[in-house]
Amino acid sequence: MNRVLSTALVLMIAVAANAQQGNLLTVKDYERAESRLGYNTEPLVDNNFSGRPNWLSDDRCWYRILTARGSEFILVNPAKGTRSAAFDQEKLAAALSTAAGTKVEAFMLPFQTFTYSPDGRSISFRASGKQWSVDLQSYACTADNSTAERPAREEGRRARGRNEVLSPDGKRAAFIKDYNLWVRDVTTNQPIQLTTDGIKDFGYATDNAGWSSSDGPILQWSPDSKKIASFKQDQRNASDMYPRDHQCRKTCSKGMEISFTR
Repeated sequence: MNRVLSTALVLMIAVAANAQQGNLLTVKDYERAESRLGYNTEPLVDNNFSGRPNWLSDDRCWYRILTARGSEFILVNPAKGTRSAAFDQEKLAAALSTAAGTKVEAFMLPFQTFTYSPDGRSISFRASGKQWSVDLQSYACTADNSTAERPAREEGRRARGRNEVLSPDGKRAAFIKDYNLWVRDVTTNQPIQLTTDGIKDFGYATDNAGWSSSDGPILQWSPDSKKIASFKQDQRNASDMYPRDHQCRKTCSKGMEISFTR
């Protein structure tokens, strides 16, 4: 009888040990998970648009999209329902190749953002450590030493050192207070409350993705600084996640060491 009990006890311990080992994550597991992250999978998807549209003063917008050929810049006129190339990428690549003295591929241009001139007849961008200007009529490419206007999408980013987002015209700043969305007049510092029904775990413009969070709002100003697009996040029934105190260190494909906590 004792021999049977001893054998059963050994089997139970072995099963428990195997079950525990089955839950352990290895470096290979993390490498496989990393291979599914955006910077590894986005190049495999055609017609993939990520980011935000870049709005112009005349209510047109442009964006960059990944296609089977590489990347393309698209100009859209919502009022007319038209969509076309933002510029001739082959002509621009040829002009930049000559000006920079290096080969530039038309659909692998060395920049991801650019700025239209006020009259829309030229664009400026930064590539090869320089600021460049290209005339969209002649496609003459020259080094641009002037201070380029920031793209429209840059205007609505969170102000440095503040938990608020500045409007494109620089006159108002949006922020969160007591789970509601407010705006502040930059000149007078006068605050105005935009929403009133925000509560804990069900607030407006909340920056809480679970793995990262901040007190700043997540929102987008309209190009004319008159409207704000945001959301109300419901976390009232979300459960807490508790990390375990086991760490695994590895170096990702970007050369950065990452410490994972389980």
